[in-house]
Amino acid sequence: MIGRIFCALCSAAGLALLAWLSGGPAALAWVAVGGLALLAAAVYNLGYWPRPRARAPVPPDPSRVRWPEALPLESFKGNNRLLFCLHGFPSTPADFRKVEAASNQRGWDLYAPLLPGHGTMPSDLYGTSWDQYLAYALERWRELRPRYSQACLVGSSMGGSLCLAVAEACRDEPGLTPSALATIGSPVVLNSLFRHALVKNPLIYASRSLGWIVPALGSGYPDPDRQGVDGDGSWKGYLGVYPRQTWTLQAGLRTVERNLGRVTCPVLICHATGDRIVPYRNAEILARGLGSDTVELYAAKMDTFDHARHNLILYDSQRDRVWARILAFFEETLT
Repeated sequence: MIGRIFCALCSAAGLALLAWLSGGPAALAWVAVGGLALLAAAVYNLGYWPRPRARAPVPPDPSRVRWPEALPLESFKGNNRLLFCLHGFPSTPADFRKVEAASNQRGWDLYAPLLPGHGTMPSDLYGTSWDQYLAYALERWRELRPRYSQACLVGSSMGGSLCLAVAEACRDEPGLTPSALATIGSPVVLNSLFRHALVKNPLIYASRSLGWIVPALGSGYPDPDRQGVDGDGSWKGYLGVYPRQTWTLQAGLRTVERNLGRVTCPVLICHATGDRIVPYRNAEILARGLGSDTVELYAAKMDTFDHARHNLILYDSQRDRVWARILAFFEETLT
């Protein structure tokens, strides 16, 4: 934050001097007005303007869910170990259905909620936010965690970021801390020019304002007849870009990164080196920031495939080995 303010002040001072030399007081006044407007936009979009209080999360209506596979996955088989799984944005629990049987066979129950706004129609996302997704995940976790002797968090993409936030929030709550945690292609940073020299998309810096102008770009559903590559044609979720929700994710991730030291349970980080959605550097930033004594990294190499290389449990070439590694990591560290 200090670096951004310093750069802004230096730029403003330079523009003011140039205006004074070239046009006198009138030009200086226009520069001042423009500078104040730019500063206000920066404060608003970069998260220093307070976020409104999030509305209480409302789970999607099951009768309106577009795909049967997208309904909440409640695989309760009477085991004393739980895999609490969170899907990404704007995906659904369908991501985890192909690993349900393998989990049950190894003595794990599996639960994957459908996050607010997801799985029904894209416009249902418009009023949602990171804070709502996290509040809903925490509600479900606090309800289920006490029922199991061991309970682990698993999240794909934004779902992994939410898992980290759940672990951070429950760090000091007796009986609610996770036994272990695994992330799959999960971000802890979207845009971070000064701290990490990482900018996923410059427009993210203006996404809060853009959200007032257009709630979504290219929203819709995947082509049901699409065959896809390496199994990615079976993905169930929304297409499109959602500026306001992207801004809330950017703001939420700042808190997640700042509190990574509170995550002290064993953590497995799964990420493809050529991930086209969430840059691989996120895995490195996450590994450095965690407070856990047990951190492992599974780096998938998928350069031969022309897909997003992102949601590893979606792909036929990776799913079984990634899930087996996750279960083995949990079982080895919890023995």
